[in-house]
Amino acid sequence: MVIKPTLLGIAVKIKLLFLSLSLSVASGITLAAGIGEFNESTNLAKLISQNRNLCNTQLRCGSKFTTQFYASNKNRLIWSQNGKVTAKAEAMLTILQNAYQDGLQPNEYHVRELEILFDQVEESAETGQSPPAQVLVNLDLTLSDGYLLYLDNLENGRIKPQQAYSNWKISYSPRNVLAQLQTAVKTASLVSTARKAEPQLPEYQALKKQLALYQQIAESGGWQIIPAGKNLQVGDSGARVGLLQQRLALTQNYSIAESSNSLAKFDNLTKLAVIEFQIENALSATGVVDNITLSALNQSVNSRLKLIQLNMDRLRWLPINLGSRYLVVNIPSYSLYVSENGKKTLQMPVIVGGGGENKTCLVNSKITTLELNPYWGIPNRIASKEYLTKIKRDPAYLAKHNIRMYSNSTNEEIDPATVAWESINQTKFPYFLKQDPGKGNALGKIKFIFSNDCGIYLHDTSNPNLFGRNARSLSHGCVRVGKPLVLADYLLANNASWNDKRLNTAISSGEHNWVKLANPLPIYIVYQTVWVNSDGRLIFKRDIYSADNKDFPIALIE
Repeated sequence: MVIKPTLLGIAVKIKLLFLSLSLSVASGITLAAGIGEFNESTNLAKLISQNRNLCNTQLRCGSKFTTQFYASNKNRLIWSQNGKVTAKAEAMLTILQNAYQDGLQPNEYHVRELEILFDQVEESAETGQSPPAQVLVNLDLTLSDGYLLYLDNLENGRIKPQQAYSNWKISYSPRNVLAQLQTAVKTASLVSTARKAEPQLPEYQALKKQLALYQQIAESGGWQIIPAGKNLQVGDSGARVGLLQQRLALTQNYSIAESSNSLAKFDNLTKLAVIEFQIENALSATGVVDNITLSALNQSVNSRLKLIQLNMDRLRWLPINLGSRYLVVNIPSYSLYVSENGKKTLQMPVIVGGGGENKTCLVNSKITTLELNPYWGIPNRIASKEYLTKIKRDPAYLAKHNIRMYSNSTNEEIDPATVAWESINQTKFPYFLKQDPGKGNALGKIKFIFSNDCGIYLHDTSNPNLFGRNARSLSHGCVRVGKPLVLADYLLANNASWNDKRLNTAISSGEHNWVKLANPLPIYIVYQTVWVNSDGRLIFKRDIYSADNKDFPIALIE
C-alpha cells in the first residue's frame, strides 16, 4: 500500500515524525530501538499519560474512549504482533477508508495518517527489519481512535444537535461505543459491528442508496450548468434544451437519444421529466422550466450530496431501531405517517410551528393518552404577547371565546372587567388563561399526549381550512393533525372497550375525558429536508427553519 508522495502526505509525515520525537523526550524512553526492546504495557501507558500531544490533538485520541479502551486492555498494543500489523488492523483501515459510503469523511478518522504508518511498517518488513517502536504505538493509537470516532459518528451522528442547534430543543441520547469496540476486537467482527452501529430504519437505508447514486454522478463530473434565458417548454429546441435533457437523464426516470445539443427538442417526455423534478423539489408542477426551476436544476451535485449527508446524520439522532410500529412527524414536509413492519399504513398532513420561538422541537417519545374535548391552557408567552393586545382592544374578548382568566398567585378565577388593563404589559402579566372545551377551542376535539421537554402535543384544530395551504408552519410549536379522528381510531384499536362509535359519542357529548392507550405508540418528530418517498423518489423540501444553513452546521460536512 505505497502512497504517492503529495504535499499533504509530506506534511502528515512531518507531523508524525515530530510527534514521535516528542513522545520519546516526554516519556524518557528510547523508542528508536527495535520492538524487541519495547515493553508495550509499561511504555504505552506512559506515552498516553505523559505526553499531552498524544490525547489532546485531533491526530490522536479525538474520542474520549481511547484511553479507556487501552486501560481496559492492560495498555497493550492491539493491532500488531511481532512487528507486523494484523489482518484485523488491515480490515479496520479498509472500513475507515470506506467511511464515505456512510456519508462520512474518511480523513476525519485519521486515514491519511494511518496509510503512512501502514506504509512505514510495510517498508520495514521489505527490508527485513522490525519497525521502530514509536511507529507501532502511533499506528495502534491512531487506528483505535479513528475507529472509535467512526463508530460514534455512525451511531450517534457527526453533528451533535445540542451544539449545532443550541436554541432548538432536540431529544437526543448518544450511545456509548466503547463496549462495541471491545466486542469487535474479541470476536474479529469489525465489519458487522460497524453495520450494526448504523441506523437500521428503512428511511436511512433508502437515503444511503441515493447517496451512492449521487456520489457516482459526482465522480463522473456532475452536470453542466444550464445557461439563463427564456422559459423552456414543449416545442422549444436548441442547446439549452439539450443541457436540460442531459441534466434530467442523470437523476430522473428519463433517457435521451444520441443527438447534438443544437438539435434537441423539448417534447412531452421532457415535460413529464420536468414535472417529476418539480414535484421532487417542492416546486409548482407546471412542466415549464422557469427561473425557479432552473435554479434548482443548476444546484451542484456536491451541494445535493451535502444535503443527503446532513439528513442521514439527523436520522442518527434517533434510536438505531425504531421498532416495528411507530409514528413520524416530519416538520419540513408538513406530514405525519405511521409505519408498521416497514410499510406506511397511515398518512396525513400536519401544521407545524413557525420559526423563532415557535419552532416545533424534535421529539423521541410515546403517545400514551388521548384527551377528548380538551381544555387549552394558553402558554404565558402567547397570552402576554398576543391575547393581551386583543383584551385591551375588546375587554369582552375572553368571554366571547370561552376563555377564563386565573390569578397566577392564588389560582382564583378573575373577572377581566375588574382589571385595570392599562397597567398590564407583556413583562407584567400575572394571569393564566384557559379556554373551555367546545366550539372554537384552539385544540379542537381531541389532543394526543406524549412526554417531552417542550410542552407540545398533537391536536385537532378549530381552523381546518389552513390545511389547504402548501406552506403550513403556522402553529406556536404544537402539531395540528389533518385527520385527528382517523388517528384516534388507529390508536384505540387495542383498547377493547373503545371503537369509532364510542369515540364519536364521547366527543359529541362535549364532556372532557381522558383515555389511556392500551398500547402506547412511539412518536418521533424529525427534521428531514431530504428523504426518499414510497415511490423511491428522492425528495428535497424547503428548509423552513434554516437548519440546512450553508455556513452552519452544514459546513461541518466538507
